[in-house]
Amino acid sequence: MQPSLGQGAVGIDLGLKDVATCSDGTKLENGRFYRDLEAKLAIAQRAGKKACTRAIHARIANRRKDALHKFSRQRV
Repeated sequence: MQPSLGQGAVGIDLGLKDVATCSDGTKLENGRFYRDLEAKLAIAQRAGKKACTRAIHARIANRRKDALHKFSRQRV
């Protein structure tokens, strides 16, 4: 098997229903990163736990970044 020379080009369309759709048909589905932790976040915010709230927001952001990174590395 020969390594890829990196000559091919793929266009990426950003959207709302799917985070990204490539011109070759692959899609990155819109993850439920916020919705999965929404209940815990609401409880922490009502309890006034700023450190816990900050940690939950960081976890949501990290999960989103991880999904985007895995998708982009798969495309490369």
